[in-house]
Amino acid sequence: MIFHINAVSTFLVLAVASTTSSVNANPTNNERSIPCYDYSETFGALGAEECTERKLSNIIRDTFRAQNVAPTKKKCKGGFNRDVMALTSTSTIEAAKIALTDMCNDALADATDAAVSTKDTWAFLEDEPHAIELDTFFEGGTFLNNETGNFRQNPDTFERKGGSDKFNYIGEDVRLNDHYPTSQNSYMGGDKILRFNGKQAKSAYLSAPTTELAELGCPATNTAVCCWHRDRQYFDNNGNCNPGDCANQMPGDNTDLCWTEGGVSSPHPYPGSVIEGDLHCHGFAWSTLTETDGDVNTNAKWNNLFYIAMYDHLYTRGYANSITDDPLIMGDEQAMCGCAEDMTAKVARADCTEAIGRTNYTASLDTNGLLSIEYEIDSFQIHFRACEGFDYDGYITPTQYEEAYNFNYEDAGLVRSDNDLSAFVFRQFLEGKLDEDHVLGYEKTIIGYRNPLVNDSDEERNKVCAEKFIEKFPDDKYEHTASTAEQ
Repeated sequence: MIFHINAVSTFLVLAVASTTSSVNANPTNNERSIPCYDYSETFGALGAEECTERKLSNIIRDTFRAQNVAPTKKKCKGGFNRDVMALTSTSTIEAAKIALTDMCNDALADATDAAVSTKDTWAFLEDEPHAIELDTFFEGGTFLNNETGNFRQNPDTFERKGGSDKFNYIGEDVRLNDHYPTSQNSYMGGDKILRFNGKQAKSAYLSAPTTELAELGCPATNTAVCCWHRDRQYFDNNGNCNPGDCANQMPGDNTDLCWTEGGVSSPHPYPGSVIEGDLHCHGFAWSTLTETDGDVNTNAKWNNLFYIAMYDHLYTRGYANSITDDPLIMGDEQAMCGCAEDMTAKVARADCTEAIGRTNYTASLDTNGLLSIEYEIDSFQIHFRACEGFDYDGYITPTQYEEAYNFNYEDAGLVRSDNDLSAFVFRQFLEGKLDEDHVLGYEKTIIGYRNPLVNDSDEERNKVCAEKFIEKFPDDKYEHTASTAEQ
């Protein structure tokens, strides 16, 4: 199946909670379930990154210290810990810390659940004028992939690169550049992508871009990957494109092409990097579980597709065109972005992005004088970060990870590995979000899944490519065969 498919902001709320505690102070210090001091004016708005156990404890501690040294107040027997426990209705400080964390997590989960009913579409990108044909774009076509030129630039960069001695035009308008001026179509397409990223892609879950994806998705792997062979934009510190030479330049290298399949004399091995040059692959994975209300990464999988393919890599870095658009690469054509199981090119590894939720909060005291935290309506946002995963370890099963280690990767002895698609897929497997069949389907394409050394160097990637090629094709040699374009 061809993969046809039409991102942490903090919003600081200034209101202060008006709820007051039913008990302002405890001068006798006898009832440990009641705080010593008054916290009715302590709490209020919390930004998207401010609802944590540490920050809440610091807020409570500041109020405690201010009143504990006041000459009109009695000293609190039991100290700060007593008041934290009283505010959280717990009997130990350890339980109080857990309660603070749970309050924040529960409020975020409520915001996440509420966001599930909010859907948006890709229509803004498809509408005229300067419509983007999304099916064609994700295959590796349209003016956005085929043209050369910048989507964004900073005038300061021109000055650092030689200023008026080297450039006639110095400014932000990419259409006026001396070298590779950007077309009106690309300029307006880039503007659409920028605006879509700032609004629709973060404020609501996107629906599937096509009916086919809505019905099927990527059933064999629950993983999608984008791979590029060209860099169309200079002045962004990514890839090899520069003002003097941006024709057929390569993206930042983060993987190795092992081999391709399809066409005459398949398979087509690519040892080393002489022919393939620098390539860049980046993907995302999501859960197979049917209950996804609290799973932002799964609900936002199509938001993630937009962020990876259109904003982070095209608009920000200028990466364009599928691997198989390169005339030197043989084999069946593959889409620039597609389901992992549909890739005809087998690669060593890929970078990875996951979607997470962020919201603002209001903290207050309820009518019983206990701390209460709720999310701010209409503040939920989808954000994107490098995937957090673990290096593959074949000695740990999902059952062990849950029952013996309670999903604690440090206790399990796992090695944290971020921005690595295979490490994220392995984490999803251990957490029961991907089953063994999906993993087996995935590693048929991302062949370094079981060998974290592929993250270290091209040399290690080439070793794994050769090993897996010979394992699959024992009668073939891992040697390059020249394409028609090379002959």
